[in-house]
Amino acid sequence: MTLLQLQYFKTLARVLHYTHAAKELHIAQPSLSYSISELEKELGVKLFNKENRIVSLTVYGEQFLPYAEKALALLDEGADVLHQLAGTALQVVNLGYFHSISSSLIPSIMAEVYSREENRGIRFQFLEAPSFDIFTQLKSGALDLAFCMHLDDSIESVTIMRQPLYLAVPANHPLAGKSSVTFEQFAREPMVMLDKPSNLRTLVDQVFAKRGVPPIVMFEVRECNAALQYVALRFGVSILPQVPAMENAKVSIIPIEDSEQAFVRTVYLSWAKNHPLSPATRRIKDYIIERYATPSDS
Repeated sequence: MTLLQLQYFKTLARVLHYTHAAKELHIAQPSLSYSISELEKELGVKLFNKENRIVSLTVYGEQFLPYAEKALALLDEGADVLHQLAGTALQVVNLGYFHSISSSLIPSIMAEVYSREENRGIRFQFLEAPSFDIFTQLKSGALDLAFCMHLDDSIESVTIMRQPLYLAVPANHPLAGKSSVTFEQFAREPMVMLDKPSNLRTLVDQVFAKRGVPPIVMFEVRECNAALQYVALRFGVSILPQVPAMENAKVSIIPIEDSEQAFVRTVYLSWAKNHPLSPATRRIKDYIIERYATPSDS
């Protein structure tokens, strides 16, 4: 089995037309047909059906395709790492983060990274999304590094910061003028909460459960900005981290008295154990850990 055979198989499986696939591969159609035939002989199964000029994958071809794609992708990744080592390729780091650190932590890190001459050749592909989505993308291999709040056995994580949470209330709410509030003061208020996959929702649910008080959930939303909009419309209060949209005359943000640090969430820098890190990614990872990592007590 050769690398060319895998490339030809992958292309034909996508195009499902011998003439078009051969043209895309810049080879003669008989050469493509011969390579596929030899691959089928080696595997001992038919990979393609051809009836009335209509080409389709057999059940064997469908099963084999993801393995061929993974093999080719892994080889491409290895070649990219070698190119980066040789300094002949653009060094790209795929970095994910969630909204509440987008205007504070991320710009600070970028400014420091690019203040060093050796980092000037690195480029970032950013993904800003809810923390759970970032975590999912990291596990799938779509991201190299991610700031998120979920832990998993397949992920390496280092504590970067602890993010305090605040009570957001409508500007005309009775609690709006207070310098701080206790859990008991807002526990029976209608709540605007993030939806179930969110780390913030899990944390808030745990706080209410520990105090033996079921929350009064009025709305469930996907992200913090949406929660603030419902608070501004006076549908309830919400427990949120500091985000830029809090600078809103219709919303008041109040610190929560929290001797047990129940209203603090931990932000991690994470990377997948089974995803090889390029030299550029390792350099950025090590730099962030060196400059920003904090002791973890979790």
